[in-house]
Order: sequence, then C-alpha cells, then structure tokens
Amino acid sequence: MKTVLLTAVLSLASTVAAFAAPVVDDAGVWHADFDEAVAVAKEQGKDLFVDFTGSDWCIWCHRLHDEVFQYDTFLTGAQEHFVLVALDFPNSDEAKAAVPNPERNDELQAKYGIQGFPTCLLMNTDGVVFGRMGYQEGGPEKYIDDLRATTTKGKALLVELEKLQKDYASATDKTPVVEKAVGMLADMDAESPGVSIVASIAAEALKLDPENTAGLKLSALEALLRSGQADDAARASARAMDPKNELGLLEQVVKAQVSVVRDDVTARAAIKEIESLLELGKFHDAGEVKSMAAMAAMWCEGPLDDHAHAIELATKAKAIEGEVEEYVDAMLTQILG
Repeated sequence: MKTVLLTAVLSLASTVAAFAAPVVDDAGVWHADFDEAVAVAKEQGKDLFVDFTGSDWCIWCHRLHDEVFQYDTFLTGAQEHFVLVALDFPNSDEAKAAVPNPERNDELQAKYGIQGFPTCLLMNTDGVVFGRMGYQEGGPEKYIDDLRATTTKGKALLVELEKLQKDYASATDKTPVVEKAVGMLADMDAESPGVSIVASIAAEALKLDPENTAGLKLSALEALLRSGQADDAARASARAMDPKNELGLLEQVVKAQVSVVRDDVTARAAIKEIESLLELGKFHDAGEVKSMAAMAAMWCEGPLDDHAHAIELATKAKAIEGEVEEYVDAMLTQILG
C-alpha cells in the first residue's frame, strides 16, 4: 500500500529533483525503440530485458546504471540471452526530444502497470513477462546471478501457465481449472510474472458462479482485486456484491481506484470514493482505510490546494484506529498542525 500511495503522491506533485545529465548508453547496446528491439530479439532468438527509466530525474535509475549497467560484466552476461532495451521517461524537453517513440513508451508503461522507476522486465518476444527486477545492491556480478535465477524461475512459470491455458481450453468442465487459477492468483500481486494470464482465467469464475452459490465468485473477486487485476466489470460486480463493505470488497475497489491516481481529475474521483467508504464506518483493514484517507488529505493539502477539505479528511483519518506506517502519521500531523 505504501508503494502505491507514494507513487500517487509523486505523480501528482512532481517533486523529484532533476539531474544535470541523463543516463547515457555508454556501450551503444541499449535499444531505445521497443518494436525495433523485438525484431532484433526474434532474429537472434533471444528474450528482452526492458528497463523503464527516468534518465534526467530518477536517482535509483542513475544508481543502477552507475553500479551495474555500465560494466562489461553485466553487458556481456545479459546479452548472452537478452536484447537490452531502455525506455526513457524524462522530464526535460531536451531529453524528451531524444526519445524515439514516446507514445509507444506510454502504451507499454500502461500495459505493464509500471508505477516505479527503475523497473526492469524480462519478457519473450510475444511480450509475455516472466521476470521483474529493479535496483539492487551488490554490483554487476550479483545482478547477473539474480538475473539468471529470475530467468530460470520465470521460464518454469511460463511452462506452468501454458499448461493452465491448454487445460482451460480443452476442459469440458472448466470449473476445476478456474478454481486452480483463482488459487494461484490469490498468491500473486500486480508485479507477479504471468499475473494477467492467470487473472484472465480466474475472472471466468464470475460467469461460472454468478450468484456465488459455490463461493467461487467471491474468492475470484478477492483475488482479482488484491492482485490489481480487476477490470471495470469485476469492480462493478464487487460493488454490487458488497455495497456496504461487509465483506471487505468495497475497500479493495477503492484501493484500486487510489492506485490509478495520476492527476487532479483522478484524485478528486478517488477522494469521493474514499469519503463514501468513510461514511459507511465499517472497515476490514482499518489501517489501510486510514492510509487512504490520509493520502486523500495530502492530495487536498498539496496539488488540489483545498486546505479546508484536507483538514476535514485528516481529522477523519486520525480518528480511525488502525496500524499504519510512520509516514502516514507524519502526514496527518503535518496537515493538522
């Protein structure tokens, strides 16, 4: 939850400090155009290592470059099985002018749910992700070791997912396969490799058990919401099934809306949902609701420039008894003075 909320704050406030110079491709081996990289990877029979980076503002992107990516140990080891791709999301006009296809980069960011930078995806040429990495300490040797381990684990998962899809397609009674997918999804999150594939099968539970007679629909909705894979239809189904938050589904629907806040419009829509949830007064995870209310207060205090509304929301958040991260209490204290 902390990561989602902090991402939303940064997206609204745009408070990240700029750098004097961007990360550069020292060795000339990083592709800046995703589709060109896919063509090269197909020709060479390799997968793709795709780095979502912010060249002129992202501290951790610079550290990853300086500590890992610039070294031959990484470049040689990674290129053995991967074509390297760097998709840049800079702030300055000068750096933006150097991005060959920014619209395509935006599409890929949305498609893969990239919320933090740097995020490095391991994927095949069909765009199926089998691993996710980012900044980590230890230098290029450790990074290559972890890259190999992540690849091995991810490739095994792809085999399992392929079997799941085949089993679903060939099954006369699809319920057992859907139940398996729901169980798998319950142990995944939005960043888990293959999560969208598992979710697409798990979502069929809404059709197989529309009245929740077998309890499968509820289990599926919980898994879809908690893994960040609920689409509009699933969220609407969750609202209809739990309008008073008696099952905790409504909390998850609101959390999903908070996670997609990117501007003033989406922030105001999320605040409205949070306030409706607060009015119900029935919470399954009081700490999570308190965190969302505190975030709404911070949006009002900051980019929305509505101090009175911020005080109102912060007061309501403060009254909720729930365990939260220290930064949440710090935000409330700052707003309430």
